[in-house]
Amino acid sequence: MTSTPPDTGQPTREARTGREDRGQRGNKWWTLVAVCLGTFMLLLDITIVNVALPDIQRALQSSFADLQWVVDAYALTLAAFLLTAGSLADMYGRRRLYLAGLAVFTAASALCGFATSTLMLQLSRGLQGVGGAIMFAVSLALLADAFRGKDRGVAFGVWGAVTGLAVSIGPLLGGVLTSGLSWRWIFFVNAPIGVAAVIISVMRVAESRAPQASRPDWAGFALFTVALASLVYGLIESNQRSFTDGLVLGCFAAAALLLVAFVIVEQRSAHPMLDLSLFRLPAFSRTPAARSRRSGSAPRSSR
Repeated sequence: MTSTPPDTGQPTREARTGREDRGQRGNKWWTLVAVCLGTFMLLLDITIVNVALPDIQRALQSSFADLQWVVDAYALTLAAFLLTAGSLADMYGRRRLYLAGLAVFTAASALCGFATSTLMLQLSRGLQGVGGAIMFAVSLALLADAFRGKDRGVAFGVWGAVTGLAVSIGPLLGGVLTSGLSWRWIFFVNAPIGVAAVIISVMRVAESRAPQASRPDWAGFALFTVALASLVYGLIESNQRSFTDGLVLGCFAAAALLLVAFVIVEQRSAHPMLDLSLFRLPAFSRTPAARSRRSGSAPRSSR
């Protein structure tokens, strides 16, 4: 006679594993909320400033070149720090870096709102870009770690919708805040959003790291940052001078040489900031999520 094991009422191994896995990942939907709040802020600030530039110019007595730096300082630091922030997040923890990015971005937004000079506003905008780069670099990695199966596609879809909304609503929201209150409120509006995102991240978002994280490529970071700064400075100065001016041509030449040096360093580095061989993969070249893989923004493996 075959005996049947008694039902002891204990959960199966699969059930325990599933519960532990969910506990380790935290509350996935709150993770989505926290990531979407941060992404909304950082992308909103790309377009919201443009509408307020005339008011900023009158209030701070800024020149046209000054206003260009108000816009470009944010984009420059956002692009320069993106890949390095992803590497640091893989090493030290994505939630930890995301919280740091939120704190930096929110504090920099307050500094922008309280700016008493064009230089203070420009520097604060650059600091905003650093915080935005950190958030953007780890946003998809946090979602990939929290979600599995079909829910992951839903989360990525919601995140994509929020990115489109943030970019498109920026000029409208900027106009409403500037005309109804003051140009300073296009920056102050980030404060409550940032605080809410920090609280949710601390309480509901689980920590995660890459199993085999590589150290940051500081040489590549320095070359890429200086190359971008030279290029942007040359473009801005070309409006005041001309494209044939010696300073402008020198900036363009320096940017070109530094970018060539960057490519050489990346090809020879054991842990490159940007793995150039990825551009030979069709999926990497076509997919935005894949283009962010080296920054830690895309899932490294599916589970």
